[in-house]
Amino acid sequence: MDPREVDAIVQRLVANPHDQDALTYAHQAGASDPRSYATLLERVGRETPDPAYASHWLSEAANVWSTTLGDAHHAAEVLLLAVVKDPTQDVAADRLAQLYRDKGDVKGLVALLEKRAKLLAPVASQDDAFRAKLAAMHEELGTLWAEPPLSQPMRALDNFKRAYETDPQSVFAIYSARELLKAQQQYAEALPLFAMEQALVADHERKMALYRDQADVCRLAQDFATLTDTLRQLRAYAPDDPGLMQEQATSVLERVRLGHPVGDEDVLEGGQLFVALAESYDGEHGYSYSLAALEIDPTNDRAIQLATYYGEQLGRAAELPEWWKKYLSANPTGAMAQEIGAKLQEAGQPIPAPGSIALRAEPRPSAPAPAQVAAAKPPSAPRQPEYPAPGAAEYAPEPVAEEPVAPVPSAPPPADKLSPERLSALLDEAGGFAAKHKAREALEKYMEVLRHDPVSPEALSWVD
Repeated sequence: MDPREVDAIVQRLVANPHDQDALTYAHQAGASDPRSYATLLERVGRETPDPAYASHWLSEAANVWSTTLGDAHHAAEVLLLAVVKDPTQDVAADRLAQLYRDKGDVKGLVALLEKRAKLLAPVASQDDAFRAKLAAMHEELGTLWAEPPLSQPMRALDNFKRAYETDPQSVFAIYSARELLKAQQQYAEALPLFAMEQALVADHERKMALYRDQADVCRLAQDFATLTDTLRQLRAYAPDDPGLMQEQATSVLERVRLGHPVGDEDVLEGGQLFVALAESYDGEHGYSYSLAALEIDPTNDRAIQLATYYGEQLGRAAELPEWWKKYLSANPTGAMAQEIGAKLQEAGQPIPAPGSIALRAEPRPSAPAPAQVAAAKPPSAPRQPEYPAPGAAEYAPEPVAEEPVAPVPSAPPPADKLSPERLSALLDEAGGFAAKHKAREALEKYMEVLRHDPVSPEALSWVD
C-alpha cells in the first residue's frame, strides 16, 4: 500500500470508525499486502482517542499479526496495548490470555491479569457491573499463585481476599482463602470466613458440612467458646442426634476443665445435654454422662439423681460422696437435697455448708475429642431410677431409638486414683489380654482401670 494512501485511510478511520469506503479499501488492499494492513489497523488503534474503538482496532491488528503473518510475539504486544487502552473490553484480554495459555506461559498470564485488574479496579469501584469481572480475575490469580509452578500461598491468599472483598458473593474465593489459611495453620483467621459462606448457601447438607468443618477448625484454634456456638448451630439441623449432643456438651466440659469463663446458658445447656444422654444409656455410660453433667453444673438435680442411681447399681457407691458434697454445697435447697443429705449421713460424711466447695475445679487438660472414643452398644432399655426426686416426675427418662455414642471422659479422679503411668500400664495389660482373646483376664484389668478412672474411654468401650 502506498504510504500516502495509508496515512489518508488512517486519518479517515480515526475521524470516523464507521467510514465504510475507507474500511472497504483497506480490507481489499490488505488481501494482497497483509503486513501493511496490520500496520494500518495498528496505527488506527494507537491514534484513536476513544478507548473502546482503540481496543477494537488493536485487537483486529493483532489478529492479522498472529493468524496471517504468524508473528505471535508482536500480536501479544498489540493485544496488551489494547488491554491498556480499554481494560473493560474482553476480546483483547481473552485473546492474549489464550496466547499465554497455549505457550504455557504462567508468568505472562499472571502479569496480564494483574495489570488488567489494576486498571479495572477504579472502574469497578464506580460501576457494579464490573465487580464480578474484577473478582473473577482475582480468583484466577489466586488459583495461579496457589498452584505449581508459582506455589506462593500468600500471594494467592491476597488475591482471593481481594476477590471476595470486591464481590462478597464470591463463594469460591471465600472457600479458597479459608482452605489456604487452614493449610498455613492460621486457624483464627480462617474462622470468620465460615460465616461468610454460610450466609451465601441454602443447601442443608452444605451448611452442615460447613459447621462440621468450622468445629474442627475451632478445636485447632483452641477457640472452645466458638466451638460450642458452632456445634449448637449444627445441632439445630439434627437436634436429637446423640453424637452432636455429646459433642456440644463436651465442648462446654472442656471449657470448664480449662478454667475458661462459661456463661450460665452454656452451663445449663451442657449439663442438660449430658443428662439427656444419661437418661438414654444406662450402666457405665449413663454413669459417666451423669458425672459429666455434674462436672459442668453441680446444681443439676436430675444429674445427681442419675449419678447416684447408676453408681449404686454398678457398685461404685464409694465414689459418690464427693459428688454429693458438691451438689449440696452448690444447691442446698435443691429437689434432691434432703435425700442426698441423708445418704451422706449414712456414709458417715459431714454435710457441707452452702457455698463451701468451689464449683469449678482447677484447670486441667481437656477431654479427648468424642470422635476418638469407640461407639458403645445400646442397652436393651434405659432404666428408670428407683427413687424419683420429690415433685420431679417430669424427669422420667424416655427411650430413644438412635445408636448411642460413647460417654465422654468426665468425672474427676477419685481419692484413690492411680498414677497415669500405672493406669497406662493396666490398659496395656488389658489390651494384651484382649488381643490374645483372653476375655476374662481383659475384663478384670479393664474393670480395675474403671475403679480408678470411671470414665476411661478405652475401658468403657471394651467393657460394654
